[in-house]
Amino acid sequence: MKISIDLDDSLAENEICIHVKKITETVSRLVEKISTDGEAESADGFSSMITGRKEETVTFLKPQNIVRIYSLQKKVYAKAFDNDIEQDDYELSQRLYQIEELMKEEDFKKFIRISNTDIVNFDYLKNMDMSLNGNIVMNLTNGERVFVSRRYMKDIKAKLKIR
Repeated sequence: MKISIDLDDSLAENEICIHVKKITETVSRLVEKISTDGEAESADGFSSMITGRKEETVTFLKPQNIVRIYSLQKKVYAKAFDNDIEQDDYELSQRLYQIEELMKEEDFKKFIRISNTDIVNFDYLKNMDMSLNGNIVMNLTNGERVFVSRRYMKDIKAKLKIR
């Protein structure tokens, strides 16, 4: 790997440019590390950002744009808005338990684990369907329906302040 640093006094702020043949796990981890350290933290006013990958592009996901984080076939994805209208699924390098650790930080306070496979942002919660057969379903503002595990219901009720 070749590393070079160019000093340029004319820059208004530091800029990092990474040239790669293809996105690898190492490159993703490097981008994630850079995006959450030092000056990159305060660039958008977030102490934490999640990096997601879609095809060959790495995107920095702001917590307020993430609808839900879920695992599917041993991979972890974030459903997020890239603008106010379009939403996409981004593959994450973290595991769900690592995302759960982020939920202790201020930017991720609106997230809660609802099952072994799902973490939801409460800003996108439309309503909850508590049917008589015992199934609990969260209807999200983007039209998705996600099932809630009874195991996590106590924490969800506490966060929503319901009985």
